Amino acid sequence: MTFALGLATSKGAVAGAWETFFNQKNTDAWIAFDYADGKDYFPSWSGSPLNQEYAYFTFAGDNSFSFIAEQTVGTNDFTGNYKSKKISGITCDVFIGSLPALDYMDCALLASGPNGITYYYSTAYYADEFNSGGWWTLNYHFDRPWYYLNGTNWVAVDPKTFTGIEQVIFNFVPKLGSAGGSRIGLDNVTLEPTVVGPKIATSVTNGTPKKLRLEFTPGPGLEARIEKLRNPISLGWATVTGETEIKGPGSHVFQTPATSGVGIFRVAVEPFYTPVITP
Repeated sequence: MTFALGLATSKGAVAGAWETFFNQKNTDAWIAFDYADGKDYFPSWSGSPLNQEYAYFTFAGDNSFSFIAEQTVGTNDFTGNYKSKKISGITCDVFIGSLPALDYMDCALLASGPNGITYYYSTAYYADEFNSGGWWTLNYHFDRPWYYLNGTNWVAVDPKTFTGIEQVIFNFVPKLGSAGGSRIGLDNVTLEPTVVGPKIATSVTNGTPKKLRLEFTPGPGLEARIEKLRNPISLGWATVTGETEIKGPGSHVFQTPATSGVGIFRVAVEPFYTPVITP
């Protein structure tokens, strides 16, 4: 797993976008919508680097609330076309201040999908799926159905068909009679890239000496490295010097002399996470 540092210049959804709420500005870019009064608020910020920096909000009585990301988060890092960026789902860390006060939580996307532009919902996580409060990692991936409400019925859809995402919403619903005041924290919101090896074009160049040529383009949110099989093969694979941390969107070319017994090469890929920076 690799992390990038620097100012993002995104014009749409970023595969590998990673919101850490590392300062007040990033936190203020999010919305906390409170169903108690139907108003938007800034989420609170822990501001505690010695422990963990995160966004949080508290239940008001028996009323739900939502954390919402729109275009103001980063530079549109969470909005745009997930399908074209090959985003495989969303993960986040959630702090449950009081497990007895929680009923369930889910993720919703305001997106273009099979029912037009509407809200599409993940399967919910219910409180009885956890054995205690505290921090938990939640996975809202796109390899399982999501749902929209068609009148009074929930209809399953394939989330891989979603295109224009306008909002990412994390909903938290308390148990009736919980009296409110329980904190919910949010951290490490990530648009997970689809991890798949790139197509590799191979050829042998003309001239002297001839060279074996590999050309490929890592997918969105991925970085690649070229490895060579050791001799003897029981030693496994070794990274080729200078052929690591290879990223798109442009193609990468690797060449090596095409001598007898040149060896066996492969291209390995892994996620490349880019911290969200709200300007």
